[in-house]
Amino acid sequence: MRDWVRRNPFLSFYALAVAFPTVLFSYLILMEASFPDYCGPGISLFGQFQANMAQLLADAPYLTQHRDSVLVYLTLYAMLPPAAPFLFFPFGPTVSALVVTGLARGSAAVRALLGAYAPKRGALAWGEALRIYGLLLALIFGAMALVVLCESLLNDGARIPQFTRVWALADWKLFAAGWLAALFTNQGGLLEELGWRGYAWPVLVRKFGSPLLAAVLLGIAWALWHLPREVLPIAMGQFSLPRFLVDEALFVVGCIGMTIVAVTFVNLTGGSVLPAIMVHGTLNYLFVGFEAGRTGVRSDIATGPVIFWVVAALVTLLYVGRDLGWKRRLELHGGDGSTDPANLWAGPPRP
Repeated sequence: MRDWVRRNPFLSFYALAVAFPTVLFSYLILMEASFPDYCGPGISLFGQFQANMAQLLADAPYLTQHRDSVLVYLTLYAMLPPAAPFLFFPFGPTVSALVVTGLARGSAAVRALLGAYAPKRGALAWGEALRIYGLLLALIFGAMALVVLCESLLNDGARIPQFTRVWALADWKLFAAGWLAALFTNQGGLLEELGWRGYAWPVLVRKFGSPLLAAVLLGIAWALWHLPREVLPIAMGQFSLPRFLVDEALFVVGCIGMTIVAVTFVNLTGGSVLPAIMVHGTLNYLFVGFEAGRTGVRSDIATGPVIFWVVAALVTLLYVGRDLGWKRRLELHGGDGSTDPANLWAGPPRP
């Protein structure tokens, strides 16, 4: 098994990562179908979880201004322990990366992978690192301001009240609480990114040689990894197959665009996943701002955020180029990538 994992680092990682949501949502389907009154007459496990979420949103506005934070979900799991296994839905890619790395490459490679949580890696100076993060934050908040402006000008401000509520535009304390949570404790960003942009990204770049192709493939793989969560709402007839296919196509495109932006900043910081955590949290927070409803555990997919990420990806390509900052990453690690910690699990860069 160790030899097979070494020969197939991405496939072994992805198979294990997909297994987590498959098992978890099978568990949810079983609970909903077999125990519809698990938490009381007419109250299923998922129904109780949703009720707890609504109550927590009302009782703790600062904690839940960004409702998708790790802190919110840990609180909900403490309130309803049978739902706690779902922590391993977003955590699945990171756990899979650590398991596969440990099995195939040993503890030194695991420590190197965990080191990607550092804000910078390699020979990157702190001054340059701060400028990179400053640019990233400027892009994030500039983009949000642009979204609000476009909505005001193009759609008669139809969603401005929703934006004001979701992002707390009228209350700077809630605004700060929401965005700090979105950027640094979003459960998708904080728990997934060591797997996707930390482990899988350098593996795919080394396999295909093209950073842009690797980013597109990673965005597709990441989007499709979410498919097990769609089984229950489809089975319950909550949306039609044509609508699902349209939503899924939009979701894939958005994930590709976000991946192009995220891996660029990961490369520019020498391989840190902190920029990817921040970009991922931004993606989720933007989607919630456009949300018209929820189906199961997923927000409805709106075209606005997808267009935003497509534009952001195109701007990134025009500004940085098709290598998405990969050459800069190699320069930061010995000039040729020879000292990149990712070599321990992904192999040396192509000459």
